[in-house]
Amino acid sequence: MNILLILDDALRPRNLGCYGYAKPTSPNCDRLAAEGVRFESCIAVSAHTFPPIVSLLTGQTPFTHGMMAPRDYTRWLHHGAWADRRLPLHVLADAGCLVDGELVGRWAPLGFTRDRNDFAAYLDAHAGDHWFYLAEPYPTHLPYNPPQAYYDQFVDPDFHPDEATRRRLDIVRSRMILHPPDVQAAMEVTEEDAIGEGDEAHKRSSAIVEFEPQDAPGVQALYDGEVRVFDDLVGGWLAKLEALGILDDTLVIVTSDHGEELLERGHVGHTSCNLKGTLYDESIHVPLIMRYPKRLPPGTVVRQQISQIDLMPTLFDLLGLELPLVPDGESLLPLIDGRADGFRAEAYAETPPAGWQALPGDERRMRCVRTAEWKLIVTHDPTTGEERSELFHLTDDPGERHDVIACETDVAERLRASLDRQREGSESCG
Repeated sequence: MNILLILDDALRPRNLGCYGYAKPTSPNCDRLAAEGVRFESCIAVSAHTFPPIVSLLTGQTPFTHGMMAPRDYTRWLHHGAWADRRLPLHVLADAGCLVDGELVGRWAPLGFTRDRNDFAAYLDAHAGDHWFYLAEPYPTHLPYNPPQAYYDQFVDPDFHPDEATRRRLDIVRSRMILHPPDVQAAMEVTEEDAIGEGDEAHKRSSAIVEFEPQDAPGVQALYDGEVRVFDDLVGGWLAKLEALGILDDTLVIVTSDHGEELLERGHVGHTSCNLKGTLYDESIHVPLIMRYPKRLPPGTVVRQQISQIDLMPTLFDLLGLELPLVPDGESLLPLIDGRADGFRAEAYAETPPAGWQALPGDERRMRCVRTAEWKLIVTHDPTTGEERSELFHLTDDPGERHDVIACETDVAERLRASLDRQREGSESCG
């Protein structure tokens, strides 16, 4: 079995047809969902890229692996913090599987040794081999600048922006970090970035912008156009796998590292892009689609809440291999087979409010525990000692607009205890 893990940065499930979106943004992803398994409620472990990458490829939460901020990344990549750890990708390599991907040199401690950035060419060279390939396309990451034809396809015909809105949309098309005037990005006060400057289409750039409600149709159309750009890439890769006769021998996975805000809270982007990040569902609800007809029944929809930490245990379960570390996640095969009894009810997430772009000395953290019914979000500032908690009843309030913590104290206390146990247990292990 080959494994193609397609991780599109900042891809929102609610903008995909297979998740109920009315516009034709994703015919190829929809095909994968129809021919495979779609997970209705997959929750990211953070609202910026680095922690989810580590969690997806280890099966551990950030509370366990500890990788969250640029300083963690620096000691991890450049100072041998994980030099002696045996990780899942090492096991795959030892089993004779090529372990490669796009832009994966920056994740070298996870078991990558080389970048292979042209997947079609990679297939030509390795069609007869067994491989794990991580594709990391970026269309749905800011800036959103799809071909004009795709913008025109998805924009509301009644949308007639005024000059101010057109200027703001031009900024969305051309800048990576879009923040209001009361905050600064780390890149604006230092020239250094531990993870690099980005590719040609996603160079580090910033702008101060305050969006207005009337901007929403244009922002949405730009994002939808980029979803279609991403979906075109998926279609090309599927066609290549089919042409080589290895599509059905390949586990194809489509997911994302985190979600994306499109003016639900007045901002665009995620924590590292708008510096006002949150752990509401638009920021941490991600798609997960898996196609492998030799084991996964087509057209299956799993509605049970899961987490990114469950992916690697699932892959090893499919492969019949033993994970080299103790994961926080669980195999999803029982859920796929209709056996949900005993599966973990909680998902956890953590982020700095400004994500990767937090200023030096900003130690604020947002943490949440989510069940199918409830979400508790706790924001803590260790510098001032200030703490704020929010509680949402997701069953009645899926948009997380009504904080009910004042009238649901028992639920809040129970969830807070769960969140504290998760942190304390992981800290004692680490």
